[in-house]
Amino acid sequence: MKGNRTLAQQMIILAVWALILPMTLFVIFNQTRIWQIVNLTLESDAKNEIKMGNMMLDLILEKYSAVLYDFCTDDSLVDLVEQINESQDELDVNQNQLRRKLSHICNRNDGVEGITLVTRDGKRFFYDRGESSSVRTTWADHVLVPEVRSGTVYSGGVHVMLEDSGNGHLFQIARRIVDYGNIDREIGTVIMSINQDVLWKSIQTKQGSLMLISDGKRVIAAQDHDLIHRQIHEIEMRGRRVQYIENETSGWIFYDFYSMSDYQRALRHHLLIWIGYSLGLIVFVSMILRWSLKPILNKVKELEEAMTRVQAGDFSVQISSEDLTSKELLQIADGFNKMVSETGVLLEKVRISMTEQKNAELSAMEAQIDPHFLYNTLDTINWKAIEHGEYEISGMVGALADILRYSIRNPGDTVSIRQELSWLQQYVMLQKEKLDQELEVKVDVPDILGGYRIHKLLLQPFLENAINHGFYGKKGTCILKIRMRLAENQIHVAIQDNGCGIAPEFLKKLNSGQEILKGHLGITNVRKRLRLYYGENQDIYFESTQGAGTTVHLFVEAIYGEGDNSENSSGGR
Repeated sequence: MKGNRTLAQQMIILAVWALILPMTLFVIFNQTRIWQIVNLTLESDAKNEIKMGNMMLDLILEKYSAVLYDFCTDDSLVDLVEQINESQDELDVNQNQLRRKLSHICNRNDGVEGITLVTRDGKRFFYDRGESSSVRTTWADHVLVPEVRSGTVYSGGVHVMLEDSGNGHLFQIARRIVDYGNIDREIGTVIMSINQDVLWKSIQTKQGSLMLISDGKRVIAAQDHDLIHRQIHEIEMRGRRVQYIENETSGWIFYDFYSMSDYQRALRHHLLIWIGYSLGLIVFVSMILRWSLKPILNKVKELEEAMTRVQAGDFSVQISSEDLTSKELLQIADGFNKMVSETGVLLEKVRISMTEQKNAELSAMEAQIDPHFLYNTLDTINWKAIEHGEYEISGMVGALADILRYSIRNPGDTVSIRQELSWLQQYVMLQKEKLDQELEVKVDVPDILGGYRIHKLLLQPFLENAINHGFYGKKGTCILKIRMRLAENQIHVAIQDNGCGIAPEFLKKLNSGQEILKGHLGITNVRKRLRLYYGENQDIYFESTQGAGTTVHLFVEAIYGEGDNSENSSGGR
């Protein structure tokens, strides 16, 4: 059948699937476990990394907080700022001393880019380390002064231009100036601006990791300056995962965006290695399997070709068993050779038997009597009847001669339905003389069917059965109906009588095709003739009700042709 695979293809496909399924399951399980382990490892590393980073942030903030605390609690600074708060002279020497103190803080502490002091009255003093000035600055006088109630306040995000590194970002630490003689007294606030790059000198990150510090709204510190002031949700997450922790000292959030790209690339590489290994194994196993099965497959191919030749009618084919090493194939080859030999002999016997049977049946059913002897004898009887004035007998003898001439000439041939009906009228006329009752024959055949052809004497046995058996012992008028119709490519013939009917058991035998008892051989012969003449394109079945009559339904192939065999209803009398 089209689309069917060869045995070799099926075996290779089976072997491939036998390898693919377990290897696929193994690869999936292996990759899943590796991915889980990688995720756990990376997550653990990221947690440790972010904890270390947070600890370093605490240390850095504590360092600058300590510097700022010492500065804001220094008694000399407190007295100096108090004098400034009480003085109205802007050229007071106290202000110069204050600026020197501010410059000392910046110059002595690495990373401090500027320091701003705002007095109680709002006066602002600063030192810009980049400008090395307490007068010139591009940013210090714009530093926001946070509200500081107690302790240290942390903020970030000031952008500056640094001479050494160009763009820079600062975070601020602010604290109130405290007079421990009166801690509730408002003196002023100091804001220390620190370069955020000092964080990343101490906080180490792995390659591919991205660490950020956010104040909860935006990025205030990052190794990549372009990320500062951006929202956290704007950070590119493709190929990354994130861990975060809150810094308790500042309230800032420490983020670690660690990369998954290298590990994903390694996993893909690992998967490709497994796929290549699997494909190589499949090819290798397929080649080994094909090589090892080649003798068997060749013998199967030979068996297939031999079967094809047998189907074509060549029963002389034999399969060689010399090179077979498989016990099963040897048995198959021997069995096939024996079967083909016996089948060839059997078919020849069946062919001869069928030919002899067909000839015997046709000879038995259509036996020819020497027509000259028969016709001359009937003609002599006919003239004897006329000499004695027995014209009715003369008519019967003439009808009988026509019937015999019709049945003997060209036995087994086909005639038109019109001719067959004409002959049946002659036959029924003779049968009427045998009955004591009145016999009425009704023929319902459309004119169009008159030219269709049917085999001789095919309907006669059914009329004979109806007259001899159906009307046996019947009282009243005997009615025999012959009806024909065209049904697609068949002619449907129905022969109905109003006789005594058929017993259910016998009706069942008739419709099953069983051999009929002696006295009903005509129906058996008709079945045989139907099979011989029409093959499978025929059918016959009976309907009967006891006491009401019987109907025979006959279906034969519809063959059209008006060419009669020079025979007519008179038979040439």
